[in-house]
Amino acid sequence: MDKDLLASWGFKKYPTKNKRIAEYEGINSPKNKMISYEIFPGICVMYIKLYEKYSARNSKYKGSFGYRIAYCYEGNYYTHINDKKILITREIFVGKSIPESIESYSTSDRTIAFNIVISPRKIEKEGDYYKIIENFIRNVDGALNIGFNFSSRDTIFLANQLIEALKKKDMILISLKTLELIHLISNEKITSNRKKYYKEDLKDEIIKIEKYLKDNMEKDLDLDFICQKFMISKTNLNIKFVRKFQYTPIKYLNNLRMIKSEELLSKTDKEIIEIAESVGFKNPSNFTRSFKKFTGLSPSKYRKNIKLEKNTLS
Repeated sequence: MDKDLLASWGFKKYPTKNKRIAEYEGINSPKNKMISYEIFPGICVMYIKLYEKYSARNSKYKGSFGYRIAYCYEGNYYTHINDKKILITREIFVGKSIPESIESYSTSDRTIAFNIVISPRKIEKEGDYYKIIENFIRNVDGALNIGFNFSSRDTIFLANQLIEALKKKDMILISLKTLELIHLISNEKITSNRKKYYKEDLKDEIIKIEKYLKDNMEKDLDLDFICQKFMISKTNLNIKFVRKFQYTPIKYLNNLRMIKSEELLSKTDKEIIEIAESVGFKNPSNFTRSFKKFTGLSPSKYRKNIKLEKNTLS
């Protein structure tokens, strides 16, 4: 890949002895690192380690045709697939590879993640791994820009194992865990709702509902209240919201609350109970449970890690 194209993503590449491994460093934030492993022709695993907030817009790189699997072990980030804004969290995201980077940015000070990029045109059909990839493509064929999210115990467990392999830089283990994860996703059930486009109408209430959730995340909101307020059925609301915003409205609201909580925990000295209340949680235990599911850490551990990281890097 050309240096100018890398620069448009905010990274520069360093030469390595192994042609199947590429290392990158942030141009404006040298603490941000990426390592790319080509485990097989047509299959690349990108290990992302961001120790400072990352942001890039209008990348010149057009990417390649294919699919990708993304997962955040810590933190979370937004990216675009064509015109759709996608949130990558501690759920397995499966969708198209990035045709171009309209905008990508992390929402927390520390993000550890991976991207598996599958380029069907480069895959060797004679390879032993081809059958696994063929089954994967068959299962996710028809994926829309919004993609799919999987959060089964087995897929998350495997994703965490892949992260550990990436930390150890164990190429053989990285290859095995990547294929195992791809194989597992090949057997996941994908609802037909994820394979239908949502035809956006600027007058549609779905746009107003999303704005209302953003503006009122501190309030005690539930699906019944939202449906009554906007006079829409639960089924219709959920279907339209998933096709437009990736998640159901309540899951989307929870994600907004968790991202805001990360910001408050890292940028302020507010008590955790106070933060929970400010994002709509009356019960601190429910807040802690939801935050740990979203980030992998309890609120107190998250705040402690952020402070330790800042002291180490300063």
